[in-house]
Amino acid sequence: MSRTAESTIKGFLYQFQKTIKAILESSYDDTITVEGIVEDVDVSHLDGSTTAIQCKYHESVEVFTTSLIYKPLLQMAANYSSNPAAGITYRLFVHVQNQEHIFRSITEAELNSALWSTNVKLQATISQIADDFDKADFLTKLTLEFGESIDDLSLSIKSLLEGIEIQNSDVENILYPNSINHIARLSCGDTPESREINRQEFESFLSTSNSTAISKWTLALKTKRQLLTTKRKQLAQYLSQNSRERCFYLSKEQLVDFNDGIVVFISNFLAKYHTKALHIKTPVFVFDCDLLELNEIQYRLFTKGIKVCAGYIGSKFEVQEFFREPIRTNTRSLVNEREFQIRILSYGEQPEAINYRKCDDLFFVCKNKPEQIDCVDIEVSEIGVPNFSELEYVLSIRNEYE
Repeated sequence: MSRTAESTIKGFLYQFQKTIKAILESSYDDTITVEGIVEDVDVSHLDGSTTAIQCKYHESVEVFTTSLIYKPLLQMAANYSSNPAAGITYRLFVHVQNQEHIFRSITEAELNSALWSTNVKLQATISQIADDFDKADFLTKLTLEFGESIDDLSLSIKSLLEGIEIQNSDVENILYPNSINHIARLSCGDTPESREINRQEFESFLSTSNSTAISKWTLALKTKRQLLTTKRKQLAQYLSQNSRERCFYLSKEQLVDFNDGIVVFISNFLAKYHTKALHIKTPVFVFDCDLLELNEIQYRLFTKGIKVCAGYIGSKFEVQEFFREPIRTNTRSLVNEREFQIRILSYGEQPEAINYRKCDDLFFVCKNKPEQIDCVDIEVSEIGVPNFSELEYVLSIRNEYE
């Protein structure tokens, strides 16, 4: 990962963690909007007022200068200028190196330096601010907070999570990563209403979380190996059972080595979980691909010696054909004596087929789980790893992923 990409990920993680802290420190009557209408985080209070919070994380900056906050400062000023009577309090949350955790006001001189900036990228925002807006009143509503590092912030959050009364809770491996993953998902909502949450809803979500969230956000944490190992242990109880029908939804967008690794992954999975006589349930692999890509995968599997059922009679797909049981010989019940060993499906071509018959275990390896897939009464696992190496590690197919 490049330094720029790593810095971007950390910036988002910092914002998500600041949101989590705001939720856990809020009143049960408050409503928090992730990626709010005003700023990164909007906290709507029962009295009708709003606290708008914006976060800036500058891990590599050693000394604070006002230019670091020109953009968020001007954005807040523009929002105030458009509606000065809205009852909004603004908090600018900034982290730089070697800066103690303090609160202070923004001076009029600092505000003027931002308003008079010649930076071309800031001119559009500056133009939205009325020349005669009440600077003094705006500054009374604005607070600058020099915040803790991302590591210290995570410790603060874990301490707050420990205070939630959830029986047998595992803060490090379940509550903390699931909190980050939940806020990250909320931030992608299309409307402000879909990005709203309150403390009671957040704690209720955590109380029902019993498995480790694995996504690009949680895997960016320093505890990545620990989280993958915990997920591996959680899945082992289901993978160790022989007679379970397993379905995988695999996304080309999620897995960077999808084209190169898909056939080898299926081969390795079969060698581990579909060789015994007791392995009577045929695994299903669903891809977000078109029919031509599905045919190519089927041919590559054929050349690997893996027999496939794709459900097609000529050019027509028949769901009953897809889910029919393979003919097996009555001698040695090994996988290579079955008529076919796996079922493969293009979700783009046949989105309803996956719902035709419920499996026991459904593994999603994708960024966004399709809402149309029926997950009721199924053991669902979301494994947002970026490559097959880590996927095979989580599924206990291999012992190391590096």
